[in-house]
Amino acid sequence: MEHTLSASAAPRIHWAVRMNWKNRSFSFVWLGLAIGSHLYATEAAAWAWSCLVLQFALYPQLLYWRGRRAAHPGKAEVQHMLVDAACFAAWAAALGFPLWISFILFVGAGVNLLAFRSWLGGLEALAVMATSVLLVGLVQPLHFHPDTTVLTTVLCMCTLSCFLAVFAQDSFRRASQLHGQRSLLQVQLAEIQALKDQLAEQAERDPLTGLLNRRMLEWHLPRMLAGCRGRHSSMVLMLLDMDYFKQVNDCHGHAAGDQLLLSLARHLLQYCRSQDMVFRYGGDEFLVLFPDTSLEVAQARAQVLCEAFAQSPRRLERLSLQMSLSCGLAAFPQHANQAMSLLECADKALYQAKAQGRNCVAVYGHASELPALAK
Repeated sequence: MEHTLSASAAPRIHWAVRMNWKNRSFSFVWLGLAIGSHLYATEAAAWAWSCLVLQFALYPQLLYWRGRRAAHPGKAEVQHMLVDAACFAAWAAALGFPLWISFILFVGAGVNLLAFRSWLGGLEALAVMATSVLLVGLVQPLHFHPDTTVLTTVLCMCTLSCFLAVFAQDSFRRASQLHGQRSLLQVQLAEIQALKDQLAEQAERDPLTGLLNRRMLEWHLPRMLAGCRGRHSSMVLMLLDMDYFKQVNDCHGHAAGDQLLLSLARHLLQYCRSQDMVFRYGGDEFLVLFPDTSLEVAQARAQVLCEAFAQSPRRLERLSLQMSLSCGLAAFPQHANQAMSLLECADKALYQAKAQGRNCVAVYGHASELPALAK
């Protein structure tokens, strides 16, 4: 168990350290063979062969070991590439700048730093390589012997091809991963936006009827009143509910009650204008705002709405129920100037309609001028 925990807690190897270790381990084999063939052709001393083994066999593993344990692996890997550039330049200068070997050494060091540090990396590579060449010149006279054997030239070509192929493959793999991550991120963002829209819809709408909820009424009503006040216009608020709705729930179940609520919501939307706003106020109570509408016009429209609802049986799955509505009206600015006061007036008007026998429309503070509908 402890072994499992310690293994899972092991730090993840930085991608740059892992990628460059793989590139060095593969490319340095070919590079070592190319330089080794040149050393063989020029009958180099034993110390040169020792340096070759250290540079192209042990050196990549030492850098990988250091990179894995560095506090900042990315910075450590940039330092490693600068050391690569210095060593490559030293090899080119020590060998007398053989053309193909020098070309792949300088290109390899420069491309790596360009990829990681852009043009700044290229300038750093040039500075480090120039310094390394000067240091070699202090140890031995610099000379220029560009020629290489056919074998060395072929090995240099193979080395450069392998290096570029591995470099391109890594770039393609990282680009593919980045594209996949971006696609996944776009999908996640779309899902988040859809969820955000859904949550916003749920925050604004009643989940059963789809009408605006009480929270949105509290937001819209003051603004609509302000608009009517600015236009010197009137607005009527209608609060209504179904008569004896509780008995339907008790006798036929809440599923039947939900179907009645949906039926009433559709009925209100059918009989309201586009500028009117319909809300589910709570329970079986609904609220309609009639902006820029006189009390007389709103009262006549409420009467038509109630008559149509009472005269059409509500057909449920296995039932057909005859239901009626009680409505209370309050007008701005006749009855109240503020949102809460107007709601209180409409609520009292609804109780007034109940007291008058239900199935009727009542105006706040007045006896119903229209007779109750036939039951």
